[in-house]
Order: sequence, then structure tokens, then C-alpha cells
Amino acid sequence: MKITLTLSTDERIALRRYARDIGADLETAAHTGLRDWLTLIGELEEVYDLGEDTETAGSA
Repeated sequence: MKITLTLSTDERIALRRYARDIGADLETAAHTGLRDWLTLIGELEEVYDLGEDTETAGSA
């Protein structure tokens, strides 16, 4: 899904700063910021990236 946003100058500056901070392009920064916010407010479940070297407790 693609969404077009009209951002204020302050929002554009903040997004550019965030993109620079995380080392991403503007589209990725916007996607990451939205995902993080939705997770923070409880509308989206946090996704855990478990690699092969991740230690877990217990057994299944």
C-alpha cells in the first residue's frame, strides 16, 4: 500500500533527521517511524527477529 502525505516543514525536517539518524532513506524512515509508533500505542504487535544464534529458555 502506498500513502501520500502532505507534511509541514517541521515534520519534513524531523523525518529527514530521523532518516539520517537511522541511516535510511525517507520512505524507509517514514515506514519505520509509523511501525514503531503503532507498536508503542499497542495497535501493532511487536515482531521479534529471532536468529539461529538466539538463546531461548525452556523447550517446546
